[in-house]
Amino acid sequence: MYKISKGKAALGLSLALSGSLLVLPNLARAEGDQGSTSGTLSTTVMAQNAGMESQARVSEAANEIYRIAQKDPATGYASIVISTAGAGYVLSWKGEIPQEVASLVSAHRGKGIRVSVTASKYTFKELDDQARRIIKSGATVGGAPIVSAGASSDGNSLTIGVDSSRLSAGNVLHGQEKASAIPSSLSGGMPVTMTEEKAPTDVADPGARYSGPAVIGFHGGQFLRTPRGVCSAGFGAYSPQGGTYLITADHCVNGVGDIIKNGLGETIGKVVDVQEASDSALVKVDVNLRALDWVYTGYGVGMDPSGRRVQGHHQTFLGELLCTNGALMGERCGARVIKVNQWVTSNGKERNVNQVEQVAGRYLAGAGDSGGSVFAYGVDGKISARGILSMTTSGEECKDPRPGMKKRGGCSERAWITGIYGNLGGHAKVAPQLRLTDFK
Repeated sequence: MYKISKGKAALGLSLALSGSLLVLPNLARAEGDQGSTSGTLSTTVMAQNAGMESQARVSEAANEIYRIAQKDPATGYASIVISTAGAGYVLSWKGEIPQEVASLVSAHRGKGIRVSVTASKYTFKELDDQARRIIKSGATVGGAPIVSAGASSDGNSLTIGVDSSRLSAGNVLHGQEKASAIPSSLSGGMPVTMTEEKAPTDVADPGARYSGPAVIGFHGGQFLRTPRGVCSAGFGAYSPQGGTYLITADHCVNGVGDIIKNGLGETIGKVVDVQEASDSALVKVDVNLRALDWVYTGYGVGMDPSGRRVQGHHQTFLGELLCTNGALMGERCGARVIKVNQWVTSNGKERNVNQVEQVAGRYLAGAGDSGGSVFAYGVDGKISARGILSMTTSGEECKDPRPGMKKRGGCSERAWITGIYGNLGGHAKVAPQLRLTDFK
């Protein structure tokens, strides 16, 4: 059966040119450029920061459950949904919960974390496998292409996004399509919930220019020049066998062998591996440079920078509040995760991504921020990596944060981000035990 939910249309635009517990000094100035009053903005930011503070221990607890669930390929794990307001999480599980997981749930409740456990019809793996088959198939609904597919938040159905904008003139996607629109061989007989959204696409911006200071080494959020335009650095990484690396977006490069430079045209390193599913490119850093396990959290090129150390990385959960950090738009916090582990296609490539949306109506990212770091703040002010910026889902002009610049394109309140586990694990053959901490 199908349930149709018609939400906001989501325009696809890649980011290729492309917080905080503390209110950093220039936050009101940078965010205020988008039209909000400074008083209202400061109140909003402080509320978001408080939400991230209470979220930190819940996210850590949820990630403990997730790590255990991943040990067994046949696990009954379906999903975890974070509630920042309720200071807890909802765990969906198919079948009997293993004792190790049940003990963790009890321990979390003992620490004052609110935990609800619900039964699901399917495991995450069952739904995820079916969702990827749907994306690979190129199937349509009423003539409209399916552009995203994934597991529902409760483990009881598939969710698919359909791009009705590609229908011929005068043709519309009716609210209730026939069940035969998706063959049972693809849906596996699973219930499907459909929403309308436009397909994401990749767009580079080769015209951006750099106005910031010279940089020794590199770090997350740094401005990058790539063969396909201007992008952003995600995270510095380290492998005991391979040395130091930089992670950015796969769609920012042509492939292995590409040379990546900083804003001054100086070589940072060479691409040694690319991963389509995680939209991730691994850059081996030049031996003369030093990799840093921290993220530049200033507010755009030429604006006052600061830095935060990376303390680790977590799975991204539905309901979390995150920060995005591209080199041109800068750090933007208050991005709520509204979809997780969705399979999408962009320029013929399949990606596994999560969708985030600004809760305060401010722009989140834009062209030039692709590959930039996505993270959450912990109670100690350090950050927990979640992934990198991949695509936006709408695009319009907004104020350019760079000095002397008036407007820039591709600005969006929504974005697709990849997961940090894919960014690290996907490059294991080239850089074994790749990690974001313990740099040598």
